[in-house]
Amino acid sequence: MSQQKQLVTRMSLFSKLAMVSSIALLAACAEAPLNEPTELVDIQEKFEIDREWREVVGDSDNKQFNSLKPAIWEEKIIAADPTGLVSAFDKTTGDLIWEKKLELPLSGGVTADAGVIAIGTKDAEIIVLDVNDGSEQWRTEVSSEVLAPAAIDEGKLVVRTADGQIFGLDLQSGKQDWFYDRVLPKLTLRGTSAPLATGGIAVTGFANGKIGAFNVLNGDLLWEQRLSSPRGSSDISRIVDVDASPVIYGSNLYAAGYDGFAIALDLQNGRFLWRHSTSVLRDPLVDTRHVYLVNTDGVVEALDRLSGELVWKAEGLKYRNPTAAADNGNTIILGDFEGYLHWLDKSTGEVVARTHLDDYGVAGTPIVTPEMIYATSRYGYLYAIKNPNYQEIDTEAVMDSE
Repeated sequence: MSQQKQLVTRMSLFSKLAMVSSIALLAACAEAPLNEPTELVDIQEKFEIDREWREVVGDSDNKQFNSLKPAIWEEKIIAADPTGLVSAFDKTTGDLIWEKKLELPLSGGVTADAGVIAIGTKDAEIIVLDVNDGSEQWRTEVSSEVLAPAAIDEGKLVVRTADGQIFGLDLQSGKQDWFYDRVLPKLTLRGTSAPLATGGIAVTGFANGKIGAFNVLNGDLLWEQRLSSPRGSSDISRIVDVDASPVIYGSNLYAAGYDGFAIALDLQNGRFLWRHSTSVLRDPLVDTRHVYLVNTDGVVEALDRLSGELVWKAEGLKYRNPTAAADNGNTIILGDFEGYLHWLDKSTGEVVARTHLDDYGVAGTPIVTPEMIYATSRYGYLYAIKNPNYQEIDTEAVMDSE
């Protein structure tokens, strides 16, 4: 019996019941807001939004919406659908470069780095493909379903599984180098914090309200800090998951949890710098001035990055199930459950532009490059929009001036 199989066998009934509860809890929330969504108001658009192309990603249907975020590697954008189709497109033209049918239910990904693509499955496997042609490099079993993208650093692939474990796998072979086990609370939200790995440190959140930092090479726990503390008498009231992925900016770490706090920590030792009371499931966004949060009601908050003080709050997307925010220069971009993309001014939170993709809802945080903005529909479309900040260079005019 393989080491991974032994891990599955050793899972306690307690953990298994927690996983089953996770699937049921808030299942409806993933499909549409529970409260009456805020009605969109007319805005005075500050710039035009131009769509460049749209491509179909797999065969998603109304029974199995696509929530897998694409990833960019050099000139390719790689997307996947829940049924197992992985496709690489030219990020400028949308032309299909290659596609690979894995014939497996995909649930965690896509990660593209170091010339490879890593994707997790509902069947407790990690699969690594060559980014150039989609050929399979290796696959390995882990302890349970993979719900979040893996991270790559120092020749290691760091994977979080739904049963609370973290695996450090050799990027070349898939061999397990280390793992860390965390017992789940009785009831958790369906989702896991995607690990962040850089500079030899891997950071991830846990369903018990804590966040931990690990040595990427050997899995040693460097420090651990609590974001949220369980309170109340019922299992539901005591949910304190940290499902949002942390962000590193400079020497600090920024993270946020459900029914708890957003925090800033010293990355090296986990020392608190500040904390702000909130409830967050989406990944924070950090820039030189602000930390941008989307709370569980859909309210967007901007905090001062250095002090944690509230700078502004925007309620125009309340109960519209907005995505996490993406950085686009002087604005941030968020999608919503009706398929709109919204541009908010970083200084005020005012909506300054909007475009509608389709009626199925935006899946995951938009991806921003200097030339394009990419967003996926939950029905399985990949959209490319010309970045309104992009300034094309007129090469003939430049030559004439010289």
